Amino acid sequence: MMPSCITAARSDTRRRWELAALAHAHLLVQHVIKQAEIFASQRRQRDPRPEWLVNFIQTAAEWFEPLSGVGRVGYDCEATQDGWEARLYLGSTELVGGRDDGKWRSQSFELNLTGLTACFSRIDDFRWNVSATSTGGSFLTIRGYIGDAPLCVKTYSRAPEHLGPALREYHDGRVQTVEPPV
Repeated sequence: MMPSCITAARSDTRRRWELAALAHAHLLVQHVIKQAEIFASQRRQRDPRPEWLVNFIQTAAEWFEPLSGVGRVGYDCEATQDGWEARLYLGSTELVGGRDDGKWRSQSFELNLTGLTACFSRIDDFRWNVSATSTGGSFLTIRGYIGDAPLCVKTYSRAPEHLGPALREYHDGRVQTVEPPV
């Protein structure tokens, strides 16, 4: 027969081992939950745009030329029943400091249409739309194909206000990019 202190020690060791195993099982469950959360987050962050559209947007952005200062091209893409639609614009700038603090400024720019249209393998429609209102602006619509894929591109003279500024320009001349909300 074993002394009671050895039996108690073995029993205590066994309880600690069971608790440790339980803690490790809990960690395993937490790890699986964390992995599932990461996977779900990555799934939401995957870019649904086809590679040809991503390449087009990057190329099209090069054809925007601010008439003064710096600019940042913004875009929005949507799959439609007729193919993809890409909306491009030069983002606005928020002024920080000085008497115009908090105001937004639209950026004047030039768009190289020869370069933009050269991206298309075929153009079916090319239109310029002008709004007479002070808040409307104008936009250019090009419907055509990039390879075999149908694409409608709209390039706007102003950034949509609901998106917020693309840049912040400080009173001392510094310019900072503004990341869009996720």
